[in-house]
Amino acid sequence: MYGTITWLRNKLFDWGIFKQTEYNIPIISIGNLAMGGTGKTPHIEYLITSYCKTHKIAVISRGYGRKTKGLRYVSIHESASVVGDEPLQIKQKFESVVVVVCEKRVLAIDKVIAEHPEVNLILLDDAFQHRYVKPKLSILLTEYGRPFWKDTLVPVGRLREFAFGWKRADAIIITKCPENLQLQIPKILSSKPVLFSRIRYQMPKIISGLISNKLILVTGIANPKPLENYLKEQNYTIVKHFKFPDHYNFEEEDIYKIKQHLGKDVLLLTTEKDYMRLWSFFKNENFNLGYLPIGIQIENAPEDWLSLII
Repeated sequence: MYGTITWLRNKLFDWGIFKQTEYNIPIISIGNLAMGGTGKTPHIEYLITSYCKTHKIAVISRGYGRKTKGLRYVSIHESASVVGDEPLQIKQKFESVVVVVCEKRVLAIDKVIAEHPEVNLILLDDAFQHRYVKPKLSILLTEYGRPFWKDTLVPVGRLREFAFGWKRADAIIITKCPENLQLQIPKILSSKPVLFSRIRYQMPKIISGLISNKLILVTGIANPKPLENYLKEQNYTIVKHFKFPDHYNFEEEDIYKIKQHLGKDVLLLTTEKDYMRLWSFFKNENFNLGYLPIGIQIENAPEDWLSLII
């Protein structure tokens, strides 16, 4: 039933019954078929870095996990509960980028064009299923460990729509790839550019206290396993791992449980986006606190992503 509804919705767009808005300004959409965990935010940040010297960029996101509704510009002083953790992370890392959260992308784009005429490139976060906007370039992400062609619809699998929805993409990026690629790519995908990206963890950023190789790890991400494996490879000892759902809104009770395990010889380490939701609970504390920034490397990345349009 769920698959039929999503199929019919897409057909209504294909038949022109549901209208798409197309803009003169270049718009690049980053999205996926699965229910999260493919690494959209690092790829948005990668595109920002690629274009920030030549373009004035705006990023538009739904602001998943925020407790507010409607359109909001994101400032560096916002809280994650107001604008969402990932939009806040992007704004704090790239202050010159216009970041907007809104459920209605058309409304947000119209607002940006009217109020920021200097913007000449828009990046849409998590917009593969949001078809009211017709992007110039649609990039589909799929995870190496569970690519869409080996997955199925929710609730049995993780797909938001039937796997053949990939055909709407202009390019496909297989994310979280290991150093040695051993993935058999279906021949049918040869009609699209297929790229491969790898996570590149950076040095922990210490917010307070000292670094330690003993960790209290706190994650609210879809799949923390690659992070766990990386930390163990780097000779960190994970004393305790508090695992929460993706975009989890922490409560005082959660923080109390975490604090019971903290001490002078351990480092409370979290992910960059989780820190956006955690920092207010620890800003007046003396614990060892830090987060682990991540980036990505794309081995066959084009100089101009818009050149991928066929």
